[in-house]
Amino acid sequence: MVEHFRVGRETADRYIRLFVNRLAYGMARRLSDGSVIYTLAEYSGPRRPKPMNADVIRMHLDGYVTINLFSTNPKTQRCKWVAIDADFDGAFEALSKLQWELKQDNVQAALEASSRGAHLWVFFEAPVLASEARIYIYNLALRIGVPIVGGGIKQGIEVFPKQDHIDEGGYGNAIRAPLGVQLKTNRRYWFYEADVNPEAQLDYLESLKKVTEAELKTFIRGMKLPEAYRPPEPKPYIAPVSGSGTTEFRILEYVQVNARIRDRRNWVARCPSCAQAGRDRHGDNLKILKSNPLVYKCFAGCRKEDIREAVGRPIPQFNGTRRGSSWRG
Repeated sequence: MVEHFRVGRETADRYIRLFVNRLAYGMARRLSDGSVIYTLAEYSGPRRPKPMNADVIRMHLDGYVTINLFSTNPKTQRCKWVAIDADFDGAFEALSKLQWELKQDNVQAALEASSRGAHLWVFFEAPVLASEARIYIYNLALRIGVPIVGGGIKQGIEVFPKQDHIDEGGYGNAIRAPLGVQLKTNRRYWFYEADVNPEAQLDYLESLKKVTEAELKTFIRGMKLPEAYRPPEPKPYIAPVSGSGTTEFRILEYVQVNARIRDRRNWVARCPSCAQAGRDRHGDNLKILKSNPLVYKCFAGCRKEDIREAVGRPIPQFNGTRRGSSWRG
């Protein structure tokens, strides 16, 4: 039977300072077949994330809901912590080996039990670049022979954050928030070095030495993410030439890219059709694929025909019909 607690707001605030780096979060729910999934916590109606607050954390710690956490804040590309998840044969030994190796760098890592293995957590004094945190852990793990999922390896540790960069509007991968109830097993899993209640656990975690950004940069000097784990480099797109010798319609020639929004996959701009109707005041409804700028879409629902008409380049008609897909111009 799950033990329920009654934590106060101060305890929730302590938890937030340690673990919460962005306000979006996921909520666990059980399906009819007994399986458990996490879905983004959202308001009903127009879809937008519900922000994390102390009340959500209190319900999680008390044992009435189970949430997960996103590591990287897309506004800064920084994380407060690294969590290393291991659920394979020999997982505990692998994490203990990592914990010992981290200690040689004077890094105190906290080992947490989990339903199928364990998690190892490293905390930073202030948020650091996710890309640099990943460089450190990946190189350290491979140096001591701890396998990492990816690069052709299917059994090994998984490192959160899993991405170097999160696009605006993206979330990345999430991990179950510590100290709550694992809904799938209906059990709590605690950090090993502290008594089993939220306050004692937080006392222990707060006592750990936090890694500074200067220390991290020293650890990774001259290092890169191992090649097998690097994301593929985007290839420049060259527009094809039609039979008449002219290039295809390119929406980029008719819009101004919104430089305020960082998105690795797309250019973001104000939709010309929305603009005609007095909408899209933030200039972010239209997305144009960087790897193929012929592909674009208005996320407010404008058709490509509307967009082409708005820029004065209607789609050519053939036998009374217009050709093209809903994603291309």
